[in-house]
Amino acid sequence: MNYTTITINGETIGLKFGMASFRYLENKFVEGKSFSNEQINEIGIANIIYSGYYNNCLVKDEEQKYSFEYFVDWVEANLKNVESVSEMGRIVEFWSSNDFIKNDLNKEDAKKKNSRGKK
Repeated sequence: MNYTTITINGETIGLKFGMASFRYLENKFVEGKSFSNEQINEIGIANIIYSGYYNNCLVKDEEQKYSFEYFVDWVEANLKNVESVSEMGRIVEFWSSNDFIKNDLNKEDAKKKNSRGKK
């Protein structure tokens, strides 16, 4: 299942990671903005959370109550809060274990293996 929840500022928010969330992230995951040296940063974490929220709203045909900025503000305000950081890690792990991500990673690994030694 691609659905989970996160509690932000006392409210439980649904996150559904599906095609729309992955399309959203295609243009957002940029070296230097969302990650550096293959390490995700606060903007990358906020993008992942927002993409799940965005997709969940689309699927449920609900108006979005929160902007991307809301999630950035929450992530940045909680970078030293152990419980919140743990929750962020859980969401990133949940997102990365999704079949869409696994399939993309397998495709990338296959491309790298097939391109080695070619000129």
